[in-house]
Amino acid sequence: MRTIDGMKTITKIATQKRAGRYSIELDNQFAFGVAESVLIKYGLAKGRTLDEDLITQIKYDDAIAKALTIALNYLGHALRTTKQIKQKMRDKAVDEDIQAQVIAQLTQLGYVDDQNYANHYVATKKLITPKGPHVIRLALQQAGVAENMIEQALATYTFDEQYNIATKIAEKLAQGYQRESTRLRQQKMVQGLVNKGFSFETAQLVVDSMSTDNNAEDEQNNAKRQAEKLWHRYRRDESQQRFYKVKRQLYAKGFTSELIDAALLSLEQEEV
Repeated sequence: MRTIDGMKTITKIATQKRAGRYSIELDNQFAFGVAESVLIKYGLAKGRTLDEDLITQIKYDDAIAKALTIALNYLGHALRTTKQIKQKMRDKAVDEDIQAQVIAQLTQLGYVDDQNYANHYVATKKLITPKGPHVIRLALQQAGVAENMIEQALATYTFDEQYNIATKIAEKLAQGYQRESTRLRQQKMVQGLVNKGFSFETAQLVVDSMSTDNNAEDEQNNAKRQAEKLWHRYRRDESQQRFYKVKRQLYAKGFTSELIDAALLSLEQEEV
């Protein structure tokens, strides 16, 4: 029961189903729940009296404790940036002022460090899932890392490392384009490296340094194979129109006029 006007007495403290949470009853009625850390901080015990101001402060601190739990659980799976943690709390309807309190605590504890996140991210993209600096920069920007931190992290990604990683990626790309003309294969390899985040200049330098030219026989066979597919595709067209459509597409695929003419001549002879 109330001992003084405006004061309420804790009549019961019970554990909740969720570990580390407690239910507080004031004057024999449920009032609010608190985290164990808040219970200890305020020395809450049966028989203690609380005024409205103190109750408000306890509830506020408990809101911080709950938000901190959300953030720590989120951090338990991987490194996170300040922006990512704020978004997680926002998704859980945590007020912005409480978000700020939680971020301040996590930063002080060293659990949130955007520079460390950026450094670790760059290292991972060099060793485990290779990517070029442009893709890495974009990902870090989307994660909310400041530009100066991104620059500092990318400074550890040397040109030699970029060149070596891009070369390994290019070698794999080349295997998938073996049936293309030399010119088209090289174009696709450069574009593939650019898509992976390397600059056009680096990509071109890597491809130019590789032995990607087909030998004459392979180039001829590739031209013939592509010509056969196109020849079949346009089989319903009038003869001359069919001829020019196939020739135009083979040229677009990077084959020389000599190879195209030879492939078309072979197809025409086969139909005779």
